[in-house]
Amino acid sequence: MTIDKKSINKKLNKLTESLEYLEKYRKETKEDFLVDFTVNAAAMHYMVLGIEIITDIGNHILNENYQVSSDEYSEVIEKLGEYEIVPEKFAKENADMAKFRNLIIHAYDKIDMEQVYQNLQKTPDIFRKFAKYFVEFLEKN
Repeated sequence: MTIDKKSINKKLNKLTESLEYLEKYRKETKEDFLVDFTVNAAAMHYMVLGIEIITDIGNHILNENYQVSSDEYSEVIEKLGEYEIVPEKFAKENADMAKFRNLIIHAYDKIDMEQVYQNLQKTPDIFRKFAKYFVEFLEKN
């Protein structure tokens, strides 16, 4: 089994594109963000997309290198730490972002826009770190 680096690079490019939008939205003031449905809906979309990309890449690496797969998003992130694809502490700190994704997708009637705004303030940095760790892993392997 081999890692499809071309596919991963396409996904990382899409993640970079998402990061550009997230950076734009995180510059909004909290007050403006909370009342602008277009901005908060777009921010949620790009956060979900980023989480999907991270877990897709993670699942691919885990499957191809270690013959491990997961159906749960948080489990993918935890296993990335277990198999040292990303630092274990970083994986544990960020496994909950899968729960945030599930909240947006499945419990949309319970979304707290203040929580979305708070997550938006840290999400771009976390996504960049995942991308960095994936690139470092691919370069080593």
